[in-house]
Amino acid sequence: MLRTACYAGLVALGIPSLVRRMRAAGVLLCYHNVLPPRNATAAGDVGVHLQFERFAEQIRWLARRYAVVALREFVERLHAGRSLRGIAALTFDDAYDGVFQHAWPLLSELGLPATVFVVAERPERQDAFWWDYPDIAPSATPASRERWLRELKGDASAILSALSLRNSTQVPSSHRPAGWDAIAAAATAGLEIGVHSATHRTLTQLGDGELEHEIVASRETIRARAGVVPTLFAYPYGVWDTRVRDAVSAAGYRGAVTLDYGLVGAGADPWALRRVNIPAGITLPAFEAWVAGLNPRGGRG
Repeated sequence: MLRTACYAGLVALGIPSLVRRMRAAGVLLCYHNVLPPRNATAAGDVGVHLQFERFAEQIRWLARRYAVVALREFVERLHAGRSLRGIAALTFDDAYDGVFQHAWPLLSELGLPATVFVVAERPERQDAFWWDYPDIAPSATPASRERWLRELKGDASAILSALSLRNSTQVPSSHRPAGWDAIAAAATAGLEIGVHSATHRTLTQLGDGELEHEIVASRETIRARAGVVPTLFAYPYGVWDTRVRDAVSAAGYRGAVTLDYGLVGAGADPWALRRVNIPAGITLPAFEAWVAGLNPRGGRG
């Protein structure tokens, strides 16, 4: 409550607006899923599944204040040393079906580009991500999550096995990945498709052969099924290190995004781009402050 009041106070004083105009930096927004209109389904990771009405409010606010460009253009501006002041790009991790059914139609209506990062082996199966299992929440403390990502390599099968969970029938359809037909159709209509690995494992914990599969084979799968050749990569769980970053660069990607909080200014590493990750429960004043770079915690709030 106090944090909400603080953000509202900052906006009332015009501080985010002032900071936004002063900073010579662009912003990359990270979303995950967008629920159907008037849908309040609380299943799954509550930080991931955003209500349509809240998403629409944020996007319309953004479009009035920023030049929203495709991530590809954002990255090329960075490579060329061009200014990123007042520039924003929209990204979506995991390729949830809600992005294609609800977010993309709105963005198309508003004439706004976006990039969706696809986990290449998920559209074929469309089974739920492990973090959306209803029985996961009681066990998902920060410490346990850290252990799952490190010791179990973020591998869905290993995590679900450790928790004796084997099916996802209780996860609603709104919380599942999109199929290839929806992805290919959106790509044809202009939605930019990026790579979010093959299986969504923790890349820093993988051997060289597995790492190549996650980075290179995933791109070929997307090319074959969606009819596009992705040039941008998103690190699963936002976890990366120098070895992983160099592997992505060597594979020919023009850029890669993290979940490290921050804006992107001149001289930023194109293969370690910071983003503003938007949690589902964020208020509009907090959104305005975060987009301006005013999130002292650098994470969820």
